[in-house]
Amino acid sequence: MTNAPTPLRLRLPAVPASLAVVRDHLRTWLPSAAVNASAAADILLAVGEAASNAVEHAVRGATRNVVLEVTARATATGLALTVRDNGLWHAPPADPGDYRGHGSRLMRALVDTVTITPSPQGTTVEMRKELRT
Repeated sequence: MTNAPTPLRLRLPAVPASLAVVRDHLRTWLPSAAVNASAAADILLAVGEAASNAVEHAVRGATRNVVLEVTARATATGLALTVRDNGLWHAPPADPGDYRGHGSRLMRALVDTVTITPSPQGTTVEMRKELRT
């Protein structure tokens, strides 16, 4: 990618109000990375899903203030996106039911790769979106 924009870096409390802040910053940043509207919608939804999971799940049972970190940077062929929290990992239920627990499948449908790495220090979701011209 030529003329790559400055990477986006956000660090916010893992609270519901932060989700709108993440979306607003990402929505502003994506055009600087020459992302078309269709790809931008996919990225906003995938990152939003990962961030929502941190806000909803990582804070449950945490004994510290949980922080949400979101980064986006241009690569040679697309975008690298990371959503990280310092909260607690909760494994998805074996049977999520009809209306819940489909976030990782949704993310995988929207971007090219998704890697979810839980640890005692929190969870990191790394996503790649290839941008074809």
